[in-house]
Amino acid sequence: MKKTKTLSRKRRALRRVLIAAAALFLVNRIFVVGLLFPIQAVRHNEELMGTGRTEVVRRDWDPSFHWDFVAYLTKSENIVMLSGARLTLYGWMSGFGRVVDCTEESPIHGGTWFLNWGARSVIYVFGRVDDPDITELNVQWTIAGDADSDMWIASKTGEWIEEDGRRYFLCSYTNANAADYRLPQVVGRDKEGNEIARVKLEQGASSSYN
Repeated sequence: MKKTKTLSRKRRALRRVLIAAAALFLVNRIFVVGLLFPIQAVRHNEELMGTGRTEVVRRDWDPSFHWDFVAYLTKSENIVMLSGARLTLYGWMSGFGRVVDCTEESPIHGGTWFLNWGARSVIYVFGRVDDPDITELNVQWTIAGDADSDMWIASKTGEWIEEDGRRYFLCSYTNANAADYRLPQVVGRDKEGNEIARVKLEQGASSSYN
């Protein structure tokens, strides 16, 4: 009799756990809250942007921007995506993002993403390099209102990440004002330092949080 009661209690406990897990799954899927891990928010971003499943290339966490925000650089065969996950009272939530289409032939595919959180801001520049002769990458900007349109500033070498024979880059400008930074370009150079590709990043995305 005692063994039967013990088994009954275990079954009831297991049933409660399964019910709770099912409820959490439904809340995650329907309301997109209560996410336990930031990667779940990335999966939600994939659904929002219609990219299909992507693989993580790099995570970027900058506490000087915001301690509870993580940026994810992910990729598939034809796209590169930079998206975010932020921690709230309701668990991890989607931080939106930006997708770069890599289906057309180009030496460099890239995009920008500006994020603003109160008085803090950051601009991300990211993408994929397809030209094997490019060994150095620089990101360059003009300043709004600058009389000399050829004056490029804030040159920065991208951080290379190699995955499955492809090369990706991700760099950021913390506390940069997106209204001041215009006409971003990515310049690719060979091992002698000669410029062999220059791509304008004409499209970008922005997100603001409270």
